[in-house]
Amino acid sequence: MTDRIFVSNLRLHGHHGVMDAEKSLGQKFMVDIDCRVIRQADAIDRLGGTVNYADLCDLAAEVSAQDDFNLIETLAHDIAAAILSRFAMVHEVVVTVRKPSAPIKHIVDHVGVSVTRGRDD
Repeated sequence: MTDRIFVSNLRLHGHHGVMDAEKSLGQKFMVDIDCRVIRQADAIDRLGGTVNYADLCDLAAEVSAQDDFNLIETLAHDIAAAILSRFAMVHEVVVTVRKPSAPIKHIVDHVGVSVTRGRDD
């Protein structure tokens, strides 16, 4: 049985980007995590029988805090890789990172990337 476990709009502060101001001041990032989780048909009604979305948030925050990434593509990839490494039940994960304060001359709500990673990749 395949379930979908997701987190929408996790807000993190990070020092990611290529501009000096992004590295020194940091900025807000919004992260979505969408996991395809394979569970047993007779899965128990306990937290140990699934993937805890609070743990997904904690892991994304840890990955973001571990390094200052130039590209949000790399941040998204590293979050996805960490999720697949830590949670055996996750078969596939889509991680979206949005940057609402991108240093560009255009007026946008945000820019962002989505990466899809799976066990078969």
